[in-house]
Amino acid sequence: MTTTRTERGPSVLCVLDRAYRGAVEAQFFHALYGLLDLHGQFERMDVALRGAAVTMAVEEDVYRPSVRLGTMVLDTLPDYRGSVRDLVAEGFGVFVDEAAVTALGFAPEQLVAGTTCLDSAELAVRWPQYDQVWFV
Repeated sequence: MTTTRTERGPSVLCVLDRAYRGAVEAQFFHALYGLLDLHGQFERMDVALRGAAVTMAVEEDVYRPSVRLGTMVLDTLPDYRGSVRDLVAEGFGVFVDEAAVTALGFAPEQLVAGTTCLDSAELAVRWPQYDQVWFV
């Protein structure tokens, strides 16, 4: 017997503080990819990027997801900026901490289109709008 689930889970805010967790080790799966995979199971799923994780939302023309290891070039690394674009395209709210953006030397205008740059306090004020807050 096949059961179809019609009820969606709670609304969730996923908070990411750490941007880099080992590109070679995580090339097959990373946090943003996982959220894209899970979001259909929830009523609403949004992402807040804080700390160094805000760099995932900074547009950059030079970045290429590859690394040279000796004579080998590994070009299957995660493209975090591409994943942020995918999150926006799938309807996620992607909130980026303005203080972290400026502290790292970037401007809000440099962020991926569709993301929302917010003051740190505004990010925290939004937490009660969600049933659950996850630290990813």
